[in-house]
Amino acid sequence: MGLKVKLPMVLEMDNKGAVDLANNYSVGGRTRHVDARFFYLRELKEEEGLMVIKHVPGIENDADIFTKNVDAQTFERHLPAFVGYDEYMDAKTPE
Repeated sequence: MGLKVKLPMVLEMDNKGAVDLANNYSVGGRTRHVDARFFYLRELKEEEGLMVIKHVPGIENDADIFTKNVDAQTFERHLPAFVGYDEYMDAKTPE
């Protein structure tokens, strides 16, 4: 395909437990029962250096507008991250 990607890719999640598990931090005694096949993100992060996994607070997570019911103010705050910004976004609609 000829696609060029800037490495390392950044994966931002608002689930602190998932971030800790992917970053190999000790989350608790029950994580020892997680099957090794679920640690693919760890392999990409550690062995190949392709990925960085970061925690993002839920209020700053742009993907929430696709996964949760959000109010209009939250939707409009995250919208420019996906569609860009132009002068018409501030224009008032005629009443």
